[in-house]
Amino acid sequence: MKFQDYDLNNQIKLALNDMGIYDPTKIQSKAIPRLLDRGKTHILGQAKTGTGKTLAFAIPITNQINPKHRYIQAVVLVPTRELCKQVYSVFTKLNKYRKLKAVEIYGGVSLEKQRKEIKAGAQIVIATPGRLMDLYRRKAISFRDVRFVVLDEADRMLDMGFLPDIQYILFDAMRGVYPRLLLFSATMLKQIRKIAHQFSNGESLVEINVSKDDLTVENCKQYYYRVKPDKKYSTFVSILRKERPKSAIIFVNTRRWADKLKKRLSQERGLRLRFNTLHGDKTQGQREYVLRSFREKKIDCLIATNVAARGLDIPHVTHIFNFDLPREGPEIYVHRIGRTSRMEHEGKAISLVTNEQMEVLNKIEDFMRKPIQRLSFDKVRTDRSKQSKSNQATSFNQNKKKIPIAMPASD
Repeated sequence: MKFQDYDLNNQIKLALNDMGIYDPTKIQSKAIPRLLDRGKTHILGQAKTGTGKTLAFAIPITNQINPKHRYIQAVVLVPTRELCKQVYSVFTKLNKYRKLKAVEIYGGVSLEKQRKEIKAGAQIVIATPGRLMDLYRRKAISFRDVRFVVLDEADRMLDMGFLPDIQYILFDAMRGVYPRLLLFSATMLKQIRKIAHQFSNGESLVEINVSKDDLTVENCKQYYYRVKPDKKYSTFVSILRKERPKSAIIFVNTRRWADKLKKRLSQERGLRLRFNTLHGDKTQGQREYVLRSFREKKIDCLIATNVAARGLDIPHVTHIFNFDLPREGPEIYVHRIGRTSRMEHEGKAISLVTNEQMEVLNKIEDFMRKPIQRLSFDKVRTDRSKQSKSNQATSFNQNKKKIPIAMPASD
């Protein structure tokens, strides 16, 4: 079925057409029909990143909210300000003709302004847990008429320590309200299941899992290079010269190294790539500026910490580079590489792995139940290598010997 065949308000169908969206993804086709009914079915949805989970809950919520009632009917909880703005953007586009009022609530900006937006008749609230609790305790927001509560990227919220806030919002602030719970995540932790079962309280809880046997993006080709720690930077420069990425995210583990790497790469002659950074030390305004520049292709490579591992929906990303393998576990690796191959587009993920990190790589492969292909370091050529004299190339072919270059630690 296409979206035009769904029992949706015509205004939503028009908005989807304007967005160029006609066919539902797998998670959408399984979740939306269940949510369009008027029952009390709760949804526990698991799908790999980049498969359209936001529209899976935004479409039925938008379809069922009464535009005449100027009070909050849906609450969407998200882990970060970046994801908050993205989900808000989806609701805004979806409400192009329906004219529902959505507001975005997160820290770092004026609380009073957000209070006024809610008072002006907000019907959909997209919020980070901390700021939402702050507004609730100040009696600036009421949940008494909420029909839907969504936990988007629930695993990430638990990783960030939001479990107490989520429990308070669901089991204390919303006590006696009984909205439908729509819980979506790329990975399903035991604590997430426990929350869903406690909140459903005997009501029908439907689990939808469209990524059980495929934890990562099918169209993302994954590779790694074995490198010596002292050759890591020079190897990476060679890889960038070889790949010439049109749009890439380079993941590192620390904010300090993100800034240092940007400075060094920006000074590389002939690289001809534009770099900027995204990490927790930047203000909200700075982060929004960087993301906007990246989306508008004014930046070629975004050097980021795990703040960019989830929730960023930028379709044109062609490459993910793990300059550092994640220290937090295999799940973060899956989320990182999920920033490419969005909505069935092809992408490539390349990781740099030292001898000491091979155990980390093995855990990632075990988690995904698939191997990551190793690339030989001697195939990475710098521009200087490509411009070597023809007699060197002739000698190489005749003698069948490789031109000496720096080798990785394993070799």
